[in-house]
Amino acid sequence: MRQVQPFILFTFLIAFSSFAQAQQLYVKTFGPASGKPLLFLHGGPGGSTLDFELTTAPELAKKGFFVIVYDRRGEGRSISDSAKFTFEETFNDIHGIYKQYNIKSAALLGHSFGGVVAGKFAAQYPQQVNHLILAGAPLSLQHMFRTILTNVQNASKDSGLLKQLHEVKGYDTASIHYSSGCFMLAMQARLYNTGNPTPKARQLYKEMMEHEAMKQYTASLTATNYKTMLNPVMGFWKNEKYTTLDITTALHKVSKENIPIYGIYGKEDGLFNPAHINTLRGIIGNESRVLYLDNCSHGVFMDQQDIFIASITDWLK
Repeated sequence: MRQVQPFILFTFLIAFSSFAQAQQLYVKTFGPASGKPLLFLHGGPGGSTLDFELTTAPELAKKGFFVIVYDRRGEGRSISDSAKFTFEETFNDIHGIYKQYNIKSAALLGHSFGGVVAGKFAAQYPQQVNHLILAGAPLSLQHMFRTILTNVQNASKDSGLLKQLHEVKGYDTASIHYSSGCFMLAMQARLYNTGNPTPKARQLYKEMMEHEAMKQYTASLTATNYKTMLNPVMGFWKNEKYTTLDITTALHKVSKENIPIYGIYGKEDGLFNPAHINTLRGIIGNESRVLYLDNCSHGVFMDQQDIFIASITDWLK
């Protein structure tokens, strides 16, 4: 799903040829190529690896992982006027990354909508995935939207916001207007934010917002009328019925393939509720593999970075 904060941005492109389509993808690696491959899949549609790349990828690389980040075709820094915005295209690009770095199997770390991509890829190509980690990722988009509306209703006393809430509730729940309305309400009600960020989290956000790459990329978005944010939203909705996606069946299949699944979520992430966490725990069948962190919201790898890195390191060792 779309991560609406501006810290999902970054700068330049790296030329990378997919084995299926000779197009430009933004790809960057951290750490030794001999390390355990860890592929990060960013949020969206219309997102970027910016936040993870600038704050967390280097720290995981210090733990010995070979961390790979990339922006999906037509999103973020992977500018493409011919992007199709389908899972098939996305999976072909992932195959291309595997081929580029001679990877047979990798750990997938999917944040937000990236978790949907990771779950579906793992279910379709289990032999290419050795661990699956969901970070602030939805299982059911429709359940997530209902949770957002409930949390806005319970948290807000603003008459204007409540009027907007009433209007969104009247939309077709499968429509792009409904999903966009829910995300806008979540942003306005600050459901993406923790109420009392730790000093380290404050510093991470501050440094990222002040990074020159952020300023450059923000300028490039404005110059292109935000096409790498808007086009993917419309594309995945049209081609993949984005607003009604549900990966619970895919995760059951992944579990049956004996691929370890892990989850890490923030208790202040207003996109999810305890029922979501319990559903994931039920699929995994091991409560210790799902962390539900205090003082943490949607940006889980920044809100509680030390716990996040320690957990990833422990799970993948």
